[in-house]
Amino acid sequence: MIDKKLLHKLDVELSNCVPTDEHLNQDGLSGFFYALAITPAIIDPADWMAELFFGERPQLTGKQSKDLKKAVTAVVKASNKALLKNELKFPYDFSALDDAGFDQLWYWSAGFLQGLRLRLAFWRSGIIAKETNQASDVVSNSVDIIVALVEGDLSVLKNIDQLKSQLQLAGKEPTDELLMATLLQTLPEAYECIRLFAAQMSERLLARQEIAENA
Repeated sequence: MIDKKLLHKLDVELSNCVPTDEHLNQDGLSGFFYALAITPAIIDPADWMAELFFGERPQLTGKQSKDLKKAVTAVVKASNKALLKNELKFPYDFSALDDAGFDQLWYWSAGFLQGLRLRLAFWRSGIIAKETNQASDVVSNSVDIIVALVEGDLSVLKNIDQLKSQLQLAGKEPTDELLMATLLQTLPEAYECIRLFAAQMSERLLARQEIAENA
């Protein structure tokens, strides 16, 4: 996990810049920096700083900019450190979540999706499906699960008919509410699929870089 004290500090600095509803909250920040950390290629901060403000670029004073940059740098370093230590596991235990916990989970998922969208074409590239000659790509499907849960839109799921059939075979009516509840249970697996894919692609990228340096 990313240090919660550092995430809280960043949340405070963002609130010193704009109203709280105009920036990612602490859970959203956690999800966002999870996505940023696992993305194989480094993304220039200039490409994502505005995402902390939902895409806006508020006018900041010199002190606000300095304090915000310091807080952001600390979180980036902490998230990269957690990545190197293999500590960016799915951060929620469903068995221990109450209503407030599920709200936190939604904000985390929304922040994570926001981070994925910085390189959405990569996550939906279908690399694994192409290499294994599969019709469906597990990574792209995992991204779709997160999109469906965050946006409440089941139509993005390519396997929605299959999911409905499974519920019907179990003697259950596949209502949207039940489909969402069923989908939610797959969120940890979806995240892990994305994380492992990112780790694999990072290893390939590093290998190519080493070959280029030694050429």
